[in-house]
Amino acid sequence: MASIPIDLPKKVTGETLEEACIRAAEKMGYKAKPTDRFRKRYSLGSIQEHRDYDETIIRIGNLFPALHVVGIEKGKEQNRFFVWTELPYGIASNKKVEAYLSMVSKYLQ
Repeated sequence: MASIPIDLPKKVTGETLEEACIRAAEKMGYKAKPTDRFRKRYSLGSIQEHRDYDETIIRIGNLFPALHVVGIEKGKEQNRFFVWTELPYGIASNKKVEAYLSMVSKYLQ
């Protein structure tokens, strides 16, 4: 397992999805560390650097990473995100990933 696309039954905001993912991780006894990623771009002329929000990634685990949630887009509605497992992203078994996704689904209802 590496990148697993997760389709949602209905569109939710990125903020709602982030909260559900964090709550599910905490309920399973994991720590969740969200990180916002930004893209750098430049404007020619006066050469200005801009940083545009790209996505939020959540690292889930304790001493070792269990999995990463990728593709959360704050400020938008979405119906898909991704879970990354296997090293270096995480060591969660298929059973743990399924339990986590079940918990996320519960918090999205």
